[in-house]
Amino acid sequence: MAAPILNPACPGSYALPYGVRSGLQIAFNGLVKHKNKDFNINLLSGGNIALHMSFRWEKDKIVAINAKIDNAWGNEIRHSNPLHHDQAFDLQVRVYPGHFHVTTNGVLLGDFPHRLPFESIGAISLEGNVHINNIQFSQFH
Repeated sequence: MAAPILNPACPGSYALPYGVRSGLQIAFNGLVKHKNKDFNINLLSGGNIALHMSFRWEKDKIVAINAKIDNAWGNEIRHSNPLHHDQAFDLQVRVYPGHFHVTTNGVLLGDFPHRLPFESIGAISLEGNVHINNIQFSQFH
């Protein structure tokens, strides 16, 4: 199992030396920093984004989940944004054989079908106004 990533810089990208497999949970513990500022957490597969989680406040208070393959965005899945400014949060991404299962502070944001093989994911990127305390990796059953 990969060691946790502690206090990663944002923006920044972080390699996943052990890759991604079914049964992996990636947990992000962080703090929403500023009012009306968006942030993104991405799981990267080469030059593609296998999972894009965009927490938005600037236009709509939503979370958009999507993938970007060969520089083209797919259809995004939108959910109400459960987070508030200056709020601590826990975001969990569980990898199942057919989909990602995404929750924030125990609230289900949704299941997102794999549009790329999850085994091809090799890095995480962070963008926008968010402070991430740590990224933890564990198995779930």
